[in-house]
Amino acid sequence: MLASLSSMMSHGFKSSKQDFTFGPWKVTTAKTHIMKSKDIERLAEEMNMPSLPEMLFGDNVLRIQHIDGYGIEFNAIDALKRVSNMEDTVKVACAQEWQESRADSELSKEVVKPYDWTYTTDYRGTLLGGDTQIKVAETSERIDMEKLKARERIMFFEEVLLFEDELHDHGVSMISVKIRVMPTSFFLLLRFFLRVDGVLIRINDTRLYHEAGKNYMLREFSTRESKIEELKFQKSEADLDYIEKRLKLDFANNAAENGSAPEENPVVLLENLMAIKARYTALCSEVKEIAAAQKESVDSIRQNLNSVMQLIQQVQQTADVEVPPLSELEQQAAELLGAAGSPSTAEVAPPTAASSQQPPPCESEPPDTLHHGSNQFSTHQSACATGDFEDLSEAMLEAVPVSIRGDVTLADLNTFYRQLQQHFSTTKSGSLSVQKMKQLNMSVSEAKLKTLQHLALLTLDRKGCVHLPTPGPC
Repeated sequence: MLASLSSMMSHGFKSSKQDFTFGPWKVTTAKTHIMKSKDIERLAEEMNMPSLPEMLFGDNVLRIQHIDGYGIEFNAIDALKRVSNMEDTVKVACAQEWQESRADSELSKEVVKPYDWTYTTDYRGTLLGGDTQIKVAETSERIDMEKLKARERIMFFEEVLLFEDELHDHGVSMISVKIRVMPTSFFLLLRFFLRVDGVLIRINDTRLYHEAGKNYMLREFSTRESKIEELKFQKSEADLDYIEKRLKLDFANNAAENGSAPEENPVVLLENLMAIKARYTALCSEVKEIAAAQKESVDSIRQNLNSVMQLIQQVQQTADVEVPPLSELEQQAAELLGAAGSPSTAEVAPPTAASSQQPPPCESEPPDTLHHGSNQFSTHQSACATGDFEDLSEAMLEAVPVSIRGDVTLADLNTFYRQLQQHFSTTKSGSLSVQKMKQLNMSVSEAKLKTLQHLALLTLDRKGCVHLPTPGPC
């Protein structure tokens, strides 16, 4: 059924032309050399495009023509006529960096001649026959791909390249057409393929199908485009799915060969493990939300409690109000909430103007007595009993590194130091353990002990017991 086959040498390139007859249709394919540069320049001027593809096969063609003269053909020139010469929408992967490196240059932002440099075309073929052209009409009928999958002898096959360009080493743009003829039908695929490295892949397909004995052809056009990043993700997901299915199949085959019980089937165990993992992930998420809400509530309670305690301290200091001692449960709650100190042990320093008018310690003015649990500490009496006690200054506290003193305040530190002075002056004992301090409801903390030790106001032995220097006479 092969009608003719001719070959010729043209410009040092082997050209070929083939004809094949399928019923009333004749399929013609012609392949020859790339167009000369001067012909390409002339064609670019006619088409008003700055440039054309590097490899343009202007004389290549694939034609399907009926004996009555009508038909359809596919050639490079008509394909390029469907390229938009006013659009420049696709940017190369390095375009953003290039623009940023030349942000100060106005020339880098100007597009002298915008056009589609990817040569994207929606070309679907050129109808032949003049007044007797094939009539085009929409239809709901689709090409039966199952028929094309059937094993039939291929009587004729040919592929014709129309143009190709490497996009200045940034990818590839090409369009080709191929046809295969079987005993019952012929099928043609025209494909435009574009790949911009690191950016996207685009495919425009035109499919043409004709069955013997029918008076029509089916033509379908489709376009697909995906970003490279999307394709990478899809490939990774597809690889994982394949690995999962392969493992399941291997497990199932091994279990069947070894005669394992259903409950020992690794496939079942794997599915149960995945369900447990999903449940565990959900529980972890819930626990994080609960922990965050709990922390927010505790922080709010602490702030409110500290404000109330500071207010009580101010009232006690200014109004000489005696506060009842905290119960054991209240003391534990205060420690849990991280309170700076109880309102009955922490003193708030009075204003500077007022303090300048206060009488010095050890005068006859009645002392302010602070009640805390079962112990009472008289500030002025302690000062009289242990000698001239002076409050630590802000400068002394600032001299202690933050890594040692932490968040200890000057008022809390002075209060704790007075409690130590009064205890040692009253009991005359040589040392005092931390456990004993807590039993005496002293406002002890590791930071306070280390701060006083750094200031050489106390010493700590190997057992952690506190020793104070011997006080002088009052």
